[in-house]
Amino acid sequence: MIEPRVLKGFRDYLPQTMIPKKEIIYKLEKTFESFGFVPIDTPALEYTEILLGKGSGETDKQIYRFLDHGKRDVALRFDLTVPLARFVSEHYNELIFPFKRYHVAPVWRGENTQKGRYREFYQCDFDILGSNSTNADLEILLVIKNGFDVINAGDYIININNRKILNLLLEKLGLQDKYMEILRIIDKIYKIGYGKVLEELTGVGIEIEKTKQLLSNLNLTESSNSFAIQGDDIFKFLSKLKNELGNDIKPINDLEFIFKSFERMDILKNFALNPAITRGLDYYTGIVFESFISDRMEFGSVCSGGRYDNLTGLYSKNPVSGVGASFGLDRLLALMEDKSLIKNSQTKTDILIFNLSDDIETNSFYMTLATYFRENGLNTEVVYEKQKIGNQFKLAEKKGINYIIIAGEEEIKEKKFNLKNILTGVEQKLLTKEEISIIVKGK
Repeated sequence: MIEPRVLKGFRDYLPQTMIPKKEIIYKLEKTFESFGFVPIDTPALEYTEILLGKGSGETDKQIYRFLDHGKRDVALRFDLTVPLARFVSEHYNELIFPFKRYHVAPVWRGENTQKGRYREFYQCDFDILGSNSTNADLEILLVIKNGFDVINAGDYIININNRKILNLLLEKLGLQDKYMEILRIIDKIYKIGYGKVLEELTGVGIEIEKTKQLLSNLNLTESSNSFAIQGDDIFKFLSKLKNELGNDIKPINDLEFIFKSFERMDILKNFALNPAITRGLDYYTGIVFESFISDRMEFGSVCSGGRYDNLTGLYSKNPVSGVGASFGLDRLLALMEDKSLIKNSQTKTDILIFNLSDDIETNSFYMTLATYFRENGLNTEVVYEKQKIGNQFKLAEKKGINYIIIAGEEEIKEKKFNLKNILTGVEQKLLTKEEISIIVKGK
């Protein structure tokens, strides 16, 4: 006999987990569509050359790669952004730009598992392709905010930075040739701390004084556990950067525009300027962001992204700029489970109709009654076989169905039924199907 088991880093989803997962997806998709984003899909498998070298050296090591039956070198996608670049390049003449897409699908990375992170996990991506406007960056950030608002997982903070500012500071210090090394080391500051970052930066051949000056310019200090800058301090820090680098610096002006916009919208409290956020993937070129639920920081970022101006240029003579983000659905779900925000329900059913007869005509009536409720927007089940009333109550309770209908011969004859709310214990007798529909919809 084969032992039933799941690969390490993978998981099964029982109904009580899958139901809230689908609800989160539904809420996010409605949010994306409210901003004019449209859905797409791409294959799980791509030619390996499409994926390699597009994330980072570490990501390349994590790719699930193999030869298929035709001896083709193929790999499972590690994110949804690189396939998007291939998709846009291939369908360039069929798309209308700016192209606003969302994509909710699984991705695979052979990385070490951690809390809320698996080797197969869902991403909820949304991107704007074909616009260099700062308004596109602003809109992506507003989508993130609206997504957190509808998910309702608790207080959140959206951290924003711009890689180009780091690049300008490195140029001033004569360190631009070590850009990617420095970026990846700084990106680890929350994991390894200021001291280790200082040590690793000097370890790649940067003078200690230049290292300290760089970290100071980025507001990264030994005394701080959080490098997020909020409220009026954001504008003070940007002003300080202007003094350091010059007033007419577009990346700084862009950030100032975005934060001023948030201030005018009275939503600045949900955002922070965070120089420690650099994002480890190679393809980001401008603004980057990571988002956290305030009382579950240990889960890491649950929505991240940024601008990638050159990604499609790898596949096409028509390079298309882009900006986007992704909600990490499985991490978000694990976080909400940890906060007991997930209802332990094994059903989406609104009404269960009890079966009190073996008679074919009576059972046909139950099915007809269930059809009426379904047509009126209520999920309805019928118990398949006649059994003890107590067993049917137990079934409803186990599945978490609140409303049950009891209809015997007299009730069917009069077309009036008994409705009971198992949750409250309240029973209402001799109701029409129309009355029952109104009551259950008003639950």
